[in-house]
Amino acid sequence: MKNKTHLKALALCAVLFLFTVKAGLADITNGDFSAGLTGWTVEYGTVTEGPGFALFEEDLFEQSSTLTQIFTIPALALELSFDVLMSSTGTYDTAEWADAFMASLYDSSTGFPLDNNPGVDDFFYMEHTGLVETVGSFDGTKVTLDVSAFGGLDAYLVFDLWSNLYDGVETSVNLDNVNITVIPAPGALLLGLIGFSAVGLWRRSK
Repeated sequence: MKNKTHLKALALCAVLFLFTVKAGLADITNGDFSAGLTGWTVEYGTVTEGPGFALFEEDLFEQSSTLTQIFTIPALALELSFDVLMSSTGTYDTAEWADAFMASLYDSSTGFPLDNNPGVDDFFYMEHTGLVETVGSFDGTKVTLDVSAFGGLDAYLVFDLWSNLYDGVETSVNLDNVNITVIPAPGALLLGLIGFSAVGLWRRSK
């Protein structure tokens, strides 16, 4: 009987811990692209399934290859993040403007950018030349933007590959792991603490 009680306590602790971890992350629909492009809209150009990521390629008829999604920023939102990898082939003609990948976040009701950077729509800009400009942070792979001031807003997220067919290079971009990290609700944190406390009591009883 005693062993069964301990097993039940451990099972409950595990459930509470997982609940706490899950409460800390609110995914954008299909942000890992495991379901292809479900939940996303290809508005222009050429954006296809990787698989397991979104692949942006230069388009012969559209200057921009554009992928978008409208979602509600959670009330306890902390950061928007995504992984990006750009690759190019060819020899760049410096007399031409460079291919560039951009990310923008708008209030879907007003159309105003949610980037804390007046006068600039995109919060992330990267050229195939290596130039990167962002109002967030970029570690070479992962882009992170503070969205803590925009909780509860309906947002329009836009990813663009702007390509110049005459610059001598062909550029593609892999996009993956698009998500919103949120602050765990107090109730979830309390449940997690109760779970860990129960584990500690069980260990002392042993």
